[in-house]
Amino acid sequence: MDKTKQNFKQYQKSSTIIHAALLMGQVFFASFVIFLNQTQGPLAEDEVLRTTFMIMIPLFFLGTFSIGKIVAGNKLKLARKKAELKVKMEDYRSINIIRYAMLEGTAFFAIITFMLTGEMLLLAFAGMIMLLFAINFPSKEKLVRELELNRAEQAILEDPIAIVAEVAKR
Repeated sequence: MDKTKQNFKQYQKSSTIIHAALLMGQVFFASFVIFLNQTQGPLAEDEVLRTTFMIMIPLFFLGTFSIGKIVAGNKLKLARKKAELKVKMEDYRSINIIRYAMLEGTAFFAIITFMLTGEMLLLAFAGMIMLLFAINFPSKEKLVRELELNRAEQAILEDPIAIVAEVAKR
């Protein structure tokens, strides 16, 4: 399998694209559901369903957010112990994807429950999750802090010809 080598600028660009694409998917889906709700109304106007979702969404968020934190924290501990920067960077990308998946799944679930019930509080909850997702934007400072990179590793990030990651070609 062929691999594309990335310097830090390319790594950061691909991480930003992944983050932005996932966020835009949530925003576009929410916009589409809001349009449907305004034109067609909720799909199921059931008070029991609405109440169930009003309880379920916050609990689902707390569960997935907590699991995401635990899994990411454990994977970060392992990544920090790796000797090679390239391996740390590849692990960090997968850690971020796990974080994103946990938040994105909950946001989509909240949007779908809004589509079913028309409950604006569920849409507001989805909006808060999307805001939290947006705040988790990949940055160099966050990467350095979370991976606890030393000065030598940070210097490699600054070198435009240094390879910091490899991704599979398609």
